[in-house]
Amino acid sequence: MCNWVVQNNSENPFRLYVYLKLSYPSGKIHWDNYNIDCASLTLCKTTKTIKSNFSRLEKLEWLHYDEDYQFYRLMSLEKIRQKYDWVSRRAYPFTYKDVTHIRATLGAIIYTQPYKTYCRKHFKRSSNVLKSRSADETITFSCDIKKYAEVSVLSIKDFFGISINKAVRLKQSAERWGLIEVKKQYLKLQKNQVYAAKKGNEYRDESQNIVFLNGDYYIQQIDKIYTELYFKRRKKIETL
Repeated sequence: MCNWVVQNNSENPFRLYVYLKLSYPSGKIHWDNYNIDCASLTLCKTTKTIKSNFSRLEKLEWLHYDEDYQFYRLMSLEKIRQKYDWVSRRAYPFTYKDVTHIRATLGAIIYTQPYKTYCRKHFKRSSNVLKSRSADETITFSCDIKKYAEVSVLSIKDFFGISINKAVRLKQSAERWGLIEVKKQYLKLQKNQVYAAKKGNEYRDESQNIVFLNGDYYIQQIDKIYTELYFKRRKKIETL
C-alpha cells in the first residue's frame, strides 16, 4: 500500500487515512465539525485541507457513507489489499508520530525494502561462515555493528516508478527525521582525471556526479544507508 501511495502521489489522503485508522479502530466514523477540528489540530492542516483529503478518500473508495446507520465506514487494510490485488502482506505499524511526518516515514519504508534485500544477499554468507567456525576460535565480532547497504536513487526510481527528484526528497526527508542513516561515498580524482570523468558522464548522458570538496575533486558514488525499520506480516483473515 505504501508503495502505491508514493507512486500515485497520494501521501496527503493517506496521512488522513492512517489518522482515521488510529482514531477509529472500529472503522465507524461520525464526521462532524468537532472531529474535523480534531483531525486539523493533530495533522496541523486547515479544515479545508482535511475536508479535501476526506473527499479524496471517498473517491478512492477507502471509505463510504452508510445511509442506514448514518456514519462513515473506513475500509479495512485487508479489503484494500484485495481490491488492488496486492500480493505482499508486509506491513509497517504506523503510529500518531508517523502522521506528523508521513513523507519521511514513507521514504524510510521505500528505502528499507531494497536495504533488506541487499543485506540478505551480501551479508548472509559471512553470517553462515561465522556460525560454522569452531567455538575455540577467537572471533572479534559484535552484533551491534551497523551493516550499511548501497542503495542508489536510480534503483529506487526504476523499481518504484517514481522520479529521481522524488527519490532524493524521500531519502532526505527520512534522513532528516532520523529514520535512516545515510553515508556518503566519494572517490578522489587526480587533476588530470577530472575532465575525462566529466566528459564520460556527458557521453553516457548521465548527470554530473563530480563534486569539489576541500580543494579536491571527487566522484560521488552510491550512498550507503542503514535503517532499523521493521515490517511485520499481516495475517490472512479468513471470511466466515
